[in-house]
Amino acid sequence: MVSAFFIACVLLAVGFILRVQLRALQVLYVPASIAGGLVGLILIQTIGWFWGTSLGTDRSHLLAEPSSWMSEPLIRLSQSIFELRSWPGWLIAVVFAGLLLDKQSRPLGQSLHGALRQGLMVWIISLGQVALGLMVTWLIIQPFYPDVPNSFGMLIETGFAGGHGTAAAMGHVFDELDFPMGRDLGTFMATAGIAFSVLSGMVYVNLAVRRGWTRSGNISATIITGMEDRIDPAPIGLSRVRDDVLDPMVFQTLILMAAILLGLIMHELIALTAGWKLPFLETNPLQKVPLFIFTLIGGLCVRKCMDHFNLGDLIDSLSIRRLTSTAMEFLIVAAIVSLNLEAVIQLLMPLSVLLLAGFVWTGICLLWIGKRVLPKQHWFELGIINYGMSTGTTANGLALLRIVDKDLESGAAEEYALAAPLSAPFVGGGILTLILPDFLENYTVSLGIPAFCITAVVLLLFFIAIKIRPSS
Repeated sequence: MVSAFFIACVLLAVGFILRVQLRALQVLYVPASIAGGLVGLILIQTIGWFWGTSLGTDRSHLLAEPSSWMSEPLIRLSQSIFELRSWPGWLIAVVFAGLLLDKQSRPLGQSLHGALRQGLMVWIISLGQVALGLMVTWLIIQPFYPDVPNSFGMLIETGFAGGHGTAAAMGHVFDELDFPMGRDLGTFMATAGIAFSVLSGMVYVNLAVRRGWTRSGNISATIITGMEDRIDPAPIGLSRVRDDVLDPMVFQTLILMAAILLGLIMHELIALTAGWKLPFLETNPLQKVPLFIFTLIGGLCVRKCMDHFNLGDLIDSLSIRRLTSTAMEFLIVAAIVSLNLEAVIQLLMPLSVLLLAGFVWTGICLLWIGKRVLPKQHWFELGIINYGMSTGTTANGLALLRIVDKDLESGAAEEYALAAPLSAPFVGGGILTLILPDFLENYTVSLGIPAFCITAVVLLLFFIAIKIRPSS
């Protein structure tokens, strides 16, 4: 843990220095956390390649020969990278705990209305990945690679919307379908998706900034080095308690931790339902609801409780925002530097076709569908979170969001979290993701039938989302 924290701090410092010194990073609005994370990723992959090992896989005893003088440093480095991989899940929970805690929440009806459209958007993205994957497999890949199974078409959704965790879970499903390579191929798709997410996401963010698609408008003429506040310092928080009794920032940390603790308690209570299964389902859909939705609710509960007892003025929004922003900076570095870039060479051409199809679809979802489905006031902010999620992880989406909405004030992150229960248990690694491969292999004569059916569902969801969108 100490080594991992030290690595993250060093990379953040390196990223800040690069952002201050390099005009290219300033023009592209690359945050220090992303710059430092990319530097760390390159270094880690270079070290691993040079020593012929995979760092961060928790196989320390296999990293180097016992007689090698580099054994101990490599083991420590690998353990640190493995530790960093566990950070994003927890740090996302911290970030969402502060979203409804540091400010008065919007009217519930307004939030739920936006969350409903966001939930439909995730269904459109995920089912679109499935339909497109099946169509490409049926029409392009199987004529040249007849041994490729039908479930090969599921790899876009497995790796992109699902991610590495879903790829690992789907390994058992693919094994039962006599497709043992499925786990490795899904992992490759997830890795390629994350790498593409960071690079292409920066392009889309810069396009949005220059086109004025963001709430901050067109700021293409603004070049920020990061040292502007050196001349005109801005407060990072306001004291709500006397510092000779308790440090004010510690007091705000306690409030934030109360929200996180409440979310953890709710999450653990849901975990107690692990044995509850419906007769026609193999998994409990409640188990797919992510932790961050509970910490979001925890933050709302703490805020409402303190307001009820006339203690709401003790919450300092600036301090809470700084704490969650700190968590976000470390989240971004951890998410990028711990990427596993091991590639799968076998079936590289079919995978390339799937990757190309997935990249095109996610771009269409961001720039065309998202603009018509998501709330007009922050369609790009919410769309870029979806883009990060649908090509990599939620952490990627939040990292991209921070460039155009650094304090998460647009409401996009809030609606994304509220909509998670509408989609997370079902798609992107949920129930449908797990049961579709068996259906495709055992109950489908031609992939054309399910591909067209799922495409029809995607179109139906799109028109429903358009229908419920307000005109203003």
